[in-house]
Amino acid sequence: MSEPLAFMGTPGYVRDPARFDVPGLLAVLGANSGNLMFQYAATRLLAGPQRHVGRSEVPYTDPNALAGAKYVVVPAANHLRLGADWTGFSNFLERARRPLIVLGLGAQSPKLGGERETVEALKADPQVARLAAVIAERAAFVSVRGAFSQTVCAEFGIDDVEVLGCPSALLNPDPRAGRAMQTKLAALAGSPEIPLFGLTAAAPFEIQREPHKRALEKKLFEWLRARGGLYIQQSGGPEAVYAAGRSWETVPPALRGTIKSVLQPEAGDDEFWSFMARRGRFYTSAPEWMKEMAELKLMIGTRLHGNMAAIAAGTPGVVIAHDSRTGELADTMHLPAIDMEAVMAASSIGEMLPQIRFDGAAFDAWRARTAATLRARMRALGVGVSAHLERLAAGAA
Repeated sequence: MSEPLAFMGTPGYVRDPARFDVPGLLAVLGANSGNLMFQYAATRLLAGPQRHVGRSEVPYTDPNALAGAKYVVVPAANHLRLGADWTGFSNFLERARRPLIVLGLGAQSPKLGGERETVEALKADPQVARLAAVIAERAAFVSVRGAFSQTVCAEFGIDDVEVLGCPSALLNPDPRAGRAMQTKLAALAGSPEIPLFGLTAAAPFEIQREPHKRALEKKLFEWLRARGGLYIQQSGGPEAVYAAGRSWETVPPALRGTIKSVLQPEAGDDEFWSFMARRGRFYTSAPEWMKEMAELKLMIGTRLHGNMAAIAAGTPGVVIAHDSRTGELADTMHLPAIDMEAVMAASSIGEMLPQIRFDGAAFDAWRARTAATLRARMRALGVGVSAHLERLAAGAA
């Protein structure tokens, strides 16, 4: 039997989520359910025995957590960011004394532009500097999500990186997924029918003091309410999860009022919370998330992984870029995208649809190249890859 790979985090779903209260569940998810998509992709792309180490799986404190493991796989997501406490995580990676396979490492700037200032701030953050030093010392392979993250990595001495976007872009098994989505988008733009869509929602307490983001979210929510689509929350703390998870009554009245004021202040309480109870979602399983996305015609919003869940299911997921993270990923991965200004200028979702930028063939070609690069690098390390990844990589031949 081949040596197992030790994956940090969940296998893409939380086993028996009812055993956790909401704060505990958010701790399992790294405060953001979007991590499920990232983690699920890692398990689907690499082959061989897998062991998952984290709050809901093999405990970090288990002395046998890494027994026999050849590599520690780190789905890194948005790890190079200001204000995070990586003490326990860095301690574990240091003690592991195993080479690391780091996937999708990303650096975040608070907004588009200002990148030099963000680089300097990241370098001055002791938590980021320590985690980056561990990666620089231990990593056998690092993929990053885009050019900005590559620049930040170079500042920390992490030079041998591959720019491969987010692994979740490789979840859809169809090598022609981009062409299929482009056909769907063209049909939506040419139809008088309002499509059944989902909003991959911003965290309401994070945008309440940002007028431009708040205005954007309010407009998208109005369109959503008119069509009866799905409101999908990924993060924002327990109250945001309760609001989207059909337990809005548990939210204190003052915070409940803040959520409604961000999304639809003019609505009555009964109609607003009735909608959220019926159409709000907070997922604890990537496969279940993807399954429900297949029932929609479109996904749109500022949250990357909510859109990736839709793309994985073959539903166009349209990214509204609002900071360096989403902008970098949309450009790197050739994702369906639209400018915030175009959304705000549209009087209806139908008027917005023709403004979406997407080249399905470019998306497919990028995925094939990415899969082929990942396959080659894993083979060089003696790590098996899945038949799923092999099929995608074959398109690059």
